[in-house]
Amino acid sequence: IPEALLEGMSFDLQNEVNRRLDAVEGLLPELQRLLTTMQEEDLQIRTKSTRRDLVTKADVASEETILHFLRSLFPGDAILAEESGQHQALSSSVPVSGLTWCIDPVDGTVNYAHGLPLYAVSFGLLFENEPVGGLVFLPALNDTYRGAVQSGATKNGRPIRVSPNTDLESALIVTGFPYRRQEMIDILTGSLRGVLLNARGIRRTGSAALDLCWVAEGRFDGHYEWNLSPWDTCGALTILREAGGTATNLKGEHFRLEEKMLVATNGFVHEQLRTTLIEAGASEPHAE
Repeated sequence: IPEALLEGMSFDLQNEVNRRLDAVEGLLPELQRLLTTMQEEDLQIRTKSTRRDLVTKADVASEETILHFLRSLFPGDAILAEESGQHQALSSSVPVSGLTWCIDPVDGTVNYAHGLPLYAVSFGLLFENEPVGGLVFLPALNDTYRGAVQSGATKNGRPIRVSPNTDLESALIVTGFPYRRQEMIDILTGSLRGVLLNARGIRRTGSAALDLCWVAEGRFDGHYEWNLSPWDTCGALTILREAGGTATNLKGEHFRLEEKMLVATNGFVHEQLRTTLIEAGASEPHAE
């Protein structure tokens, strides 16, 4: 997080973020029960922007549970949620906190709909449009990743750090594909070719929040992806950065949530991966 954000602040940002993440951890068992139970039921699958962009009744139920919880405990916070959009602070009589929740009720919906365990619930906290806190919960794996500004990053309460690997040739890279991929197919396949020729291997899990957490704990050495939404990355970005990782755009500049391409690594292979992607023809497309 830029140091300028922390200077002259009228409240303890670190404490306010951690207080909220503490509260949300208490909601996780309920979300776990809801999502693991509903995965065995008729999910009433619908499509959104494309036939690959799914929403299920579990996405909606998870988001409604989360919104009710956050509105009850933190009415002065704004909320940005994947399925229902933007919500302002509930009451003008409550001092507005300056914090915005960025929520993905099920990240990896296609995996979830196919019965796979690789999906996440992602809670991010924004201040001045910068990620300052995150909690990513993997219900099927029972893992909780957490990071808060100036507080470090943890998995199930234990500190995590990015891998010490400094060589792209021995790096394991993970990526994802946008729903609207026809117009980008040459860029996607070219980038895959470049990484396959230069890295140890490449994976694709289907959940960006999970990918970034696995970079944060050293399972992956790097991640790149196009056209992610703020709720895909907001929670995990703080976890990654607090674990010592680096997140930029393709140009190597500080990544902002509105940008169209994310390159996130342990920091040590960052320039090698970024250069490999550029040489393979990667570019940052305009809005879809």
